[in-house]
Amino acid sequence: QQIISFSIGLLHGVAGPGGILGVLPAVEMQNWRYSCVYLGSFIFSSTISMGTFAALYGELTRRLGATAESVELGLSVFSAAMSMAVGATWLVLSILGKLDSLFH
Repeated sequence: QQIISFSIGLLHGVAGPGGILGVLPAVEMQNWRYSCVYLGSFIFSSTISMGTFAALYGELTRRLGATAESVELGLSVFSAAMSMAVGATWLVLSILGKLDSLFH
């Protein structure tokens, strides 16, 4: 299960638009050493920040879910709903052309 989770996360990171935006500055740099340092720093910081968030959220939900089965179900529903809400918001803002102005 851990290998599958890692593989899906790796695929998501490579395929996502954030990966493209993270690589673009390195493409424009004239010095390959600076590009490598930039890419290494980007990969390291992205992995640490996403891993930390996932670990903290996982630990929090595990502890809360251990108190009662209904709490565990509620946390699962909440997590799924938030994921869908973020995805839907991202799509709507992208279709309306407001995504760039919001994160610019």
